[in-house]
Amino acid sequence: MKKLIMTLAVSILIVENSILAGPLILEQVSGGADWVAHADQQQFKKTQTGQLIRNEMVKLGIEENLTNFATVFSFHPLDDVRNITIYGTGKDRKKAVILIDGFFDKERILSILRTNPEYEEIKYVDIMLHQWYDENQKDPNNKMMYGGFYKDDLIVMGAGLDAVKHEVDVLKGSSENAAKGVFKLASLDAQTPFFKAAGKNIGEIVGPGPQAVVLRLTNQIGLTIGEIEGRFYLDLVLEAKSEEATQAITKILDGIIAFVSLQKEEQPMLAELAKKAKVSCEKTMVKVHLDSDPETVVQFLKNQWLRNKEKQTQTQ
Repeated sequence: MKKLIMTLAVSILIVENSILAGPLILEQVSGGADWVAHADQQQFKKTQTGQLIRNEMVKLGIEENLTNFATVFSFHPLDDVRNITIYGTGKDRKKAVILIDGFFDKERILSILRTNPEYEEIKYVDIMLHQWYDENQKDPNNKMMYGGFYKDDLIVMGAGLDAVKHEVDVLKGSSENAAKGVFKLASLDAQTPFFKAAGKNIGEIVGPGPQAVVLRLTNQIGLTIGEIEGRFYLDLVLEAKSEEATQAITKILDGIIAFVSLQKEEQPMLAELAKKAKVSCEKTMVKVHLDSDPETVVQFLKNQWLRNKEKQTQTQ
């Protein structure tokens, strides 16, 4: 029952690993998208949460890895990238697109790509796209990547060539974008979060479990993560399909939070955070609000990172 809370935790972890910056531009997102995620690095850097995470990255050796990356690719994943937006349709990886806006050495990146054994150039309208083999992908039948520079400071990439081509059409204005109300919750309009996400038809994407029951009862879901006056906050908003569904969702969420709050021995930091989560509802809207000091959140993220690192070591 704790999987939904863990899903929220993973959303926070995205921020730790993000190279994201700047405002979300829905005109750059396809009108056919089912979900979208975005973070604002400029806002993130201003927060105590962001500063604490960056300090922990130095202690854990992550910062050194990023510096090594910058030496090879001529840009730092945290400092030189202004903006990244990820969106997709369903759970098909080939229908997802990543938009990365930042300061790049275009020729340096392309020279590295050209050394890839599967490298090919693909002309689409007036944009040169590139194909390469991604050996880090686990699926042996799905390791090809496609992407290109829409502009010198904007990279479009994804695992599906058709999705990347479609995104080029969206950017050029020849295909419909998401600015006309694809995502109707106010989460994407919020100005202060450093991470925001929204989705529809999410119940069709997730697997079994109580979180799947919750999501199948919703029309849309929105998530914002940020900091106000030195306090970390997370707001999850679900638009239920009916008022009856609202009551069912509220009961499930209350049960999940109560269950996770009791897991003091297995996950003490997660249990502490769960106790701070409050569920409320009004008509067809269900809201989960979590308020915490940044230190607790960052310590939880650090613990999760160390646990994952240990698991990876054991499986090698």
